Amino acid sequence: MRAFLETAFGPMELETIDEAFQNWLDAHQVLKGSPEAELAAAIIITLYREGHDTQSALEMAMSKHRGLSDLAG
Repeated sequence: MRAFLETAFGPMELETIDEAFQNWLDAHQVLKGSPEAELAAAIIITLYREGHDTQSALEMAMSKHRGLSDLAG
């Protein structure tokens, strides 16, 4: 749990998260300022903190996350 709370976000980490987030928004035609986008961003950051810290690992975890699937639905 400690590592989860101590995850640091530098430029490279933020770029990975932002690219995954933008890809998700585009794929599901969700507007960036919408409530769905805010929830998706929180989920994506959590997935990153859980250890999915590469673009491919993050996007794989996102594709399997039920909450993101429900938001896109």
